[in-house]
Amino acid sequence: MKTALLLKTANYCKHLLQQGRCNLLQFHNFEHTAQVAHSANVIALESNLTDIEREMVVIAAYFHDVGNKEATFGHEKLSCDIAREFLQKENFPEDKIRTVENIILSTEMGRTPTTLLEEIVNDADLSHLGMESFINRNRLLREEWANFLDRQFTDEEWTALNIQFLNEHHYYTDVARKLYAPKKLKNLLKLKEVV
Repeated sequence: MKTALLLKTANYCKHLLQQGRCNLLQFHNFEHTAQVAHSANVIALESNLTDIEREMVVIAAYFHDVGNKEATFGHEKLSCDIAREFLQKENFPEDKIRTVENIILSTEMGRTPTTLLEEIVNDADLSHLGMESFINRNRLLREEWANFLDRQFTDEEWTALNIQFLNEHHYYTDVARKLYAPKKLKNLLKLKEVV
């Protein structure tokens, strides 16, 4: 799906994420955002959403981390503010802007999505757990936490943290479970081999 608004959204978010702080982040950068938007579109398509629902999902996926340009903690609220300002200028309907904001807010760690659209973007945000690129993406996240959050881990601590996270994590949608759960299990088994 490539509507004029989606192309504009992608370019706008790419610009935001490639300037300042986000350009320095090893994980939460445009590469992550583009991958989340792609996964969200795939899951949405397989979930038989309407075109407008799919558009809202992909827009939310593009905007979900742009607040990282200013802060790590609480960036979801800032992402909503940035998305709202952009979408209002594009004359996007108010009810759909609120839906996009709710989807973005649902990606905050510890929140549980309450709608299918929120579940799709949550699954897309963590789709890398069930991809071949997981080990590399996980290394980049560790580097980002060390550089920007001053959170240092020994190899053993990092492996244990990730084993716990993958054990506790579950995909919400049937589509994500089908697409990503088998590889996520293999990635978990690889981590357990290291312990």
